[in-house]
Amino acid sequence: MKFTHHPFSSLLIAVAVWLSLLPLAPLIEPLAYSIESVPLLAAAALIGLILARMRAPRVLTLVAQVIALLGVLLWRGLTLAGPGDPAGSLRTLTLDGIEAIRSQAAPLTATPGTIWLCLLLVTLLIIVVELLVNVLEQPGWSIAPLSLSFGISAVILRDDLPLFDLVPVIGAYTIVLLSVAGVGPTTGRASRQSPFHISRVMTGLGLASIAVAVSLLVSPLVPLGPKQPWNSGTDGPIQLSDPLVRLDQDLRRPADTPVLTYRPSTGEPTYLRTVALSSVTADGARLVPMQLNRFGLRDLDAPPGTEVTVETQMADVPSEYLPVPFAVTDIDAAGLWSYDPATLTVVAAGEDRTEQTRNLSYTAQAVMPNPSREQIEAAEAGSGLDPVLSEVPSELSPEVATLTADVVGDAVTAGQQALAIQSFLRSDEFTYSLDAPSSAGSSVIDAFLLSDRSGYCIHFATAMVTMARIQGIPARMAVGFTPGDSLEDGSFEVTSHDAHAWPELFLDGLGWVPFEPTPAFAGNPGYTDPAAQPSAEPSQEPSPSVPPASSQPTVAPPSPTATPTAPATSSGGGGAGLGIGLGIVLLIGLAFAPALVRLGQRRVRLRGGVSSAEAADGAWNETLATLRDHGMTWPGGSPVPGALALSEDLPDEAAETLAGIAHTVELSRYSREGAVTGGLAGQVRALRGTLWGVAPWGRRLRVTFVPPSVFTRSPRKGTHATSD
Repeated sequence: MKFTHHPFSSLLIAVAVWLSLLPLAPLIEPLAYSIESVPLLAAAALIGLILARMRAPRVLTLVAQVIALLGVLLWRGLTLAGPGDPAGSLRTLTLDGIEAIRSQAAPLTATPGTIWLCLLLVTLLIIVVELLVNVLEQPGWSIAPLSLSFGISAVILRDDLPLFDLVPVIGAYTIVLLSVAGVGPTTGRASRQSPFHISRVMTGLGLASIAVAVSLLVSPLVPLGPKQPWNSGTDGPIQLSDPLVRLDQDLRRPADTPVLTYRPSTGEPTYLRTVALSSVTADGARLVPMQLNRFGLRDLDAPPGTEVTVETQMADVPSEYLPVPFAVTDIDAAGLWSYDPATLTVVAAGEDRTEQTRNLSYTAQAVMPNPSREQIEAAEAGSGLDPVLSEVPSELSPEVATLTADVVGDAVTAGQQALAIQSFLRSDEFTYSLDAPSSAGSSVIDAFLLSDRSGYCIHFATAMVTMARIQGIPARMAVGFTPGDSLEDGSFEVTSHDAHAWPELFLDGLGWVPFEPTPAFAGNPGYTDPAAQPSAEPSQEPSPSVPPASSQPTVAPPSPTATPTAPATSSGGGGAGLGIGLGIVLLIGLAFAPALVRLGQRRVRLRGGVSSAEAADGAWNETLATLRDHGMTWPGGSPVPGALALSEDLPDEAAETLAGIAHTVELSRYSREGAVTGGLAGQVRALRGTLWGVAPWGRRLRVTFVPPSVFTRSPRKGTHATSD
């Protein structure tokens, strides 16, 4: 049965490939692929159309298309690169594209380098789809390359990818199926199968929907792992200094030195946040592993609040954490930066990232939470977060839970309970002190809440986080800086003595809401305390700060005990490399999976050390599979008559070998004496070798990579043999 490919197949494939590129829109400017890809697609479609009309062999058509594609690709690449050595220019162009991926946030600008990388992708997609559809006659497998662009976007952007981006992939796959489903004037297999083309298209649509749905479901579960080399300017995973907060040490206050100045668009002062510590114990708090993203803060779910833009000028202060207002939604800063979407921590990712903030000027946009007291009182505890945000320290005294129950009293909602806890910690029962609570024989938080009731900001923040978690409210400790002092020009200056820590509680419908339980700080959010109104003037009280341990100011979340070398397990930049790598691995896996399955079947069927009956059955099953792989359809009946019927369509050597196999198998099945089956495996291999030797290249490729026997369980009655 000869398959004459559709005369417009290459044209339809070109349209399908172009559609499949549309999910790249969130990653790169459309010019890089939607317009620049047209010459490549047109060349492949034109050559395919002409050679199809000439009834040229399909393998020859593909070879001609590959040559034309490479010619167009090289012409456009050298045009983009400009004058110079061709090989060196293309190498430079490739490196420029990779550097753009490393240094830009999505969507990438359509530079010569990024355009070149897109053209390489388009060329690969055209060749693979043409191979699957018009050479191997397996259009169903085209879903893999056609969904590659969507898969890359799904892995990189994760939750940010719109569901609408599924439509181009499904449309592209439908077009490919229509190209072999009896659309237009065609002959051969396509025309004979036309009554079934609707069902084939519907089946294909189902497969496409399943494939892209799996991409959406799986992509958020893919761990981004260590940072890939093209996602940052450094080698190996990002090692973060651990901003460990120890509760058992007294506060050390070095000389008060400038850290930064900032100018908010609202004119109102704000505190700046460097990091959030999610792991809290009875004696301290620290980072948990982050999932850093290198593709910008675009489309993060911002909490309800007031939009603000803050222009910041850093002093000569080294740090890997960037002070930004909460909740930051975008940053514009020189160098490479990553962020953790869970905590909105912004981390340097360049080669000199520990020095990256020195004298840095940057702009941050944020939506600052500003709920009303009524909204807080009505709010319940949020859910769906990392369980670590609700963990209560196991070493905590049971008396702390009892105290918490007494403090919240009749409060019903999580918001009411949070306000009660804050009021308790800001009451006259607690005093601000630079000395840590005495914790002999108990944990520090036990001593702070149950006996001493004296400490500085990290003790108040940790206490509120702990008590909130006891009540089932997710909570974490934020570390950063208080608003600082106002200057004559309307900006604000932040110094090392403004370092501070405060709790953030997650409330349903409001997101992460900052609270201020430290009594010495007069600038607590007005929405949390009816007696405290927001003030534009910073407090002149002694700052409840946690300044750095050295005289050299640092923006790294400060701590009484500096631990600059402790690594925080952190995944590297955003996953662009992982997305591409996964796509390539999936393509390779899909390409070789049928071949590997077929190899395993052959080895099992022809294995030694089994009974004569098992050897005969295995050899016969392998014989039938080999015939199906080469387009032969078993006519039915017992082995010998069937072999005789097929002999007319086989080379003499193959017919003789098949007859010998059939005779031995029949003896094994029906003779009382049985049969000697020791040579059956060799005969089957000889038959396979003979058929391989006379097969055209197109059939050899199909037999190797998509053997039909893998996809069919039994021979079908009908035409005795087919040929290419």
